[in-house]
Amino acid sequence: MSVAPDRFAPETRRSSALTWGIVGVLAQVVFAAGWVIAETWQGPRYSPVADTISDLQAATAPHVWFPVLCFALGGLGTFSFAVFGLRPALAGVSSPAAWKIGLSGLAVGNSFPLIPCQLSAHACTATSQLLSAGGLTDALLSGVALWVLAITPWPLGRRVTSLPGWGGLKPILLVAGVVTPALYGLLAIALFAGVWQGLAERGLVVVCQLWICLLAGNLIRVSIAGRTAAPAPLAQSGPA
Repeated sequence: MSVAPDRFAPETRRSSALTWGIVGVLAQVVFAAGWVIAETWQGPRYSPVADTISDLQAATAPHVWFPVLCFALGGLGTFSFAVFGLRPALAGVSSPAAWKIGLSGLAVGNSFPLIPCQLSAHACTATSQLLSAGGLTDALLSGVALWVLAITPWPLGRRVTSLPGWGGLKPILLVAGVVTPALYGLLAIALFAGVWQGLAERGLVVVCQLWICLLAGNLIRVSIAGRTAAPAPLAQSGPA
């Protein structure tokens, strides 16, 4: 007797992809909330234009637990979405891109060890931050992770066209692949010059989060489209 194909396996994969797509979107929302909301209680000396997001994670920052928690959840959510949702969807096309996104999300979401002080506080300098374990770790991890996120969209955009339901992201990813390296360069210039580094960093982070969010949203869309498609007929069993 012939064995009917397992019709539940594709449905399980689609449900899993849908779940991880939602996780990916929520991760970006939670991460953004960590710095957007925390800015409201930093006091008059803190400036989103001049001070970086990392300063919100300083040991002396008020209610530092909030951005630390949001960044950790955002990083873990981005990693889970990329590895468990996006990687299977991109299998055979660009699986390494999923690992790059996931590991970069973990690196950007890391807050430990804490930076010792905020630049907006008295007697705190960029040198004292960088020469500390927390400041050096943050500079290395965030610098490398943001660079990886900046250079990932372009090659990914050239490869997704071969996947059904993903071709529409090509122009968006190609544009992001040009904009994000440019913003990374502006951030480097701002940090070197010591002006507008907070604004430059936020611009780069927002653009990176937007294209990751679009990937997660498209994974949700493709998953829902697959679930609503007409199921394939079951194979008829016959005599042995």
